[in-house]
Amino acid sequence: AGYFKPVQSGCPEEKGRLIPTDALLARELAELPDPLELLTPIALRLPLAPGVAAAREGIKVDLERVVAAFRELASRYDFLVVEGAGGIYVPLVDNAFLVLDLARWLKLPLLVVARAGLGTINHTALTVLAARQAGLPVAGVILNRCSASPGLAEQTNPAVIEAITGVPILGRVPEIANLDEPEGRKNFLSAMIEICAQADIFKNL
Repeated sequence: AGYFKPVQSGCPEEKGRLIPTDALLARELAELPDPLELLTPIALRLPLAPGVAAAREGIKVDLERVVAAFRELASRYDFLVVEGAGGIYVPLVDNAFLVLDLARWLKLPLLVVARAGLGTINHTALTVLAARQAGLPVAGVILNRCSASPGLAEQTNPAVIEAITGVPILGRVPEIANLDEPEGRKNFLSAMIEICAQADIFKNL
């Protein structure tokens, strides 16, 4: 499986080069051979929505470059995980081309990653609704940063989300400390492997 994040904003600079840290982390965790410039072809400095950051930095998000990178990675892997930038209504180019528009361009099903606790029902249901209205299939929901000792909201949210949206909860990612350290990364990988094995996520995508 490969990884692709078309655009990342808020990238730090090292030696005169903007570093897409999400792609860097994914490459290290999954031991991917691909260059960062291919994994994330558009790197922006300002920590804003990509369309806003690009406009303020005087940069035009090159969608042809994004699609070319996607096709190259898709040719290298049997399965490609494409990470968005914020929610599906986040602008990528000016205020006219959104994350959901790119998903339609690339003909991708969505895997919605949502927080586990109080407030997630409304946000998750609205995301699923917006995706469906845009003609995007939603394969499932992953609940993120789940507590080891969940409160009542976190315990009841999954069943409510499934009932309202008709979309399955495919996994629950635990809260993992020290993700920047080897032990934290080891714990994260173990959790991901367990989730994929239990939910058979690939069957839904």
